Amino acid sequence: MSKFSVADETKLAEIEAFLTANNYLSGAALPDANDAQVYLDLAGNAPNKEKYPNFWYWYLNLSAFAEPVLRAWIEKAEKKAGKKEAKEEKAEKNVEDDLFGDDDDEEEKKKLEALKKAKAGEKEKKKKEVIARSIVIFNVKVFEVEQDLDALAKKIMENITMDGLQWRTEYKKVPVAFGMNMLQMGCTIEDDKVSTDDLFEKIQAWEDEVQSVDIESFQKV
Repeated sequence: MSKFSVADETKLAEIEAFLTANNYLSGAALPDANDAQVYLDLAGNAPNKEKYPNFWYWYLNLSAFAEPVLRAWIEKAEKKAGKKEAKEEKAEKNVEDDLFGDDDDEEEKKKLEALKKAKAGEKEKKKKEVIARSIVIFNVKVFEVEQDLDALAKKIMENITMDGLQWRTEYKKVPVAFGMNMLQMGCTIEDDKVSTDDLFEKIQAWEDEVQSVDIESFQKV
């Protein structure tokens, strides 16, 4: 049912790459049958957090849904797909009947073939277009033990927007020493559009709140 698979490492990497720019495998704001099928296929085996951080966060989000709910999504999608396929087959048969039932309608047949070739060319072009992206996890160190790290994370995500930058909504408070915590955040960047130097400079501009910013991990996808 799903266009994604967990059959091998290559398929897992494809899912990780897709989730760098999307919250769900549906490609939309909410999960759908694609997400449900992959979650059930994992059979309770969470993705490797270090190797597939986006996939791991996705798994945690999907864990909030009960299995009957997930299966209901799949069943609904299968019924919808069946109806759509039947409708498309009927429409295609009608077109073929109209085009090939009359030997004098050669012009229409040529137009149909040209349209099919154009669509095939567009699909091939989209497959070849690959945008270089990276997953960046970084630490934001502050000055005070009592500093509100939740407010700081919200401020960073709401005020720093750049073309090619997508924030991960999850963040962590990591203990440093003597009751002090630092803020660990993550984002996905398009390599040609966003540099970590520019991004960190914007965060460190809040000199009263931010002591320093350093990279925890940098992974190409």
